[in-house]
Amino acid sequence: ATPDFLAWLTREEEEFGMTGAIERTIDRDKCRMMLLEELGYDPSDKQVSAMYEAGRMKYETLPQINAGTSSVTYPWGKQTWYRDLTTGRRIGLADVEFRMDLMGL
Repeated sequence: ATPDFLAWLTREEEEFGMTGAIERTIDRDKCRMMLLEELGYDPSDKQVSAMYEAGRMKYETLPQINAGTSSVTYPWGKQTWYRDLTTGRRIGLADVEFRMDLMGL
């Protein structure tokens, strides 16, 4: 999941709450409707798949590997980071991928 999609999911959480964001992204049909509302046109299958996979990554895969995301606001904009859920420390994409490999995800 790219930082852009993770940031989009964070905005969905702010607008619809955690449950609403999850419901709108982990079902392909609901994901398509959400993108239609947001973009103003019928999204391609590739766009729907990318958002769906980002939703599954954030709401299913990351919790399984004890990781989450957080956003930091800088003067030039927001940046999304991965965080270890136990320590709260920032972790890199390589660590996330390593944990996923260990879990067979």
